[in-house]
Amino acid sequence: MIIFLLIVLVLALLLYHFFIWKPLDTSVLYKNYPYLLFGHRGAPLHEPENTIPSFQRAITDGCNAIELDVHRTRDGHLVVFHDDTLERTSNGTGRVAEHTLAELKALNAAKTWEGRQEQIPMLQEVVDALPDSIVFNFEIKNFSFFSEQRTELELVRFIRENKLRDRVVLSSFNPLNIWRVKMSDPRIFTALLWFNPSILSLRHPMGVHLSHPDLFHPFEDSLNWGVKFWSKVKKIPMHVWVVNDEERMKTFARDPMIKGIMSDNPKLLMDTVGHKLRQ
Repeated sequence: MIIFLLIVLVLALLLYHFFIWKPLDTSVLYKNYPYLLFGHRGAPLHEPENTIPSFQRAITDGCNAIELDVHRTRDGHLVVFHDDTLERTSNGTGRVAEHTLAELKALNAAKTWEGRQEQIPMLQEVVDALPDSIVFNFEIKNFSFFSEQRTELELVRFIRENKLRDRVVLSSFNPLNIWRVKMSDPRIFTALLWFNPSILSLRHPMGVHLSHPDLFHPFEDSLNWGVKFWSKVKKIPMHVWVVNDEERMKTFARDPMIKGIMSDNPKLLMDTVGHKLRQ
């Protein structure tokens, strides 16, 4: 009898974990704006990506939300940078996580912009430089199975200390990052990123049952039946990335489950979908 009850208990827990869970109510994200226009890494067509001028340009061009990428440095600081390594956009070499904050601050984050000199910003510097009405998406740049960098846990601490819970989404391609955030603070909004996942990948639509995200962030070409199905079943809003085509912006804006669009071209996004802010 005891064994039978244990089996029933385990099956009930599995049933809940995989199917009965409910996402958080994310309506507070849209409290000031009915639709979110994200500057993807700021305004990278006009300013060096993931720099403070890039984020400020996105807001000037009409965005009410910012998407950015976060690493944890070797000495424990949160910095904003996209790639795992430094070579593409800076004059540094090697992995971001293997450098100290001082070493990163000495680099030029605008290597490909002739005559420009920009620092890799700390996450705190970015938040302090932007209006307190802006919604943020912090993408967790940590693909480690065991979370050696602890980036997502440092982000949880950062959100608490800065009282940003109502205007930040933590997103990741790695559902284990989302799961660890939920274990640390289940009240923080999380989003699972999709980019052409295979059926065997944890990033496949069925991966939602491991991470229990509150939002979906599918790539524009990965808005497949699985994403739409679970969005509808679980009532999970979507923010689509990275959309730089006017007609696709219009198409996505007509989908009632899509509550935001991320673009490298904030001005085009505002000119095309800005009417959604007046609904």
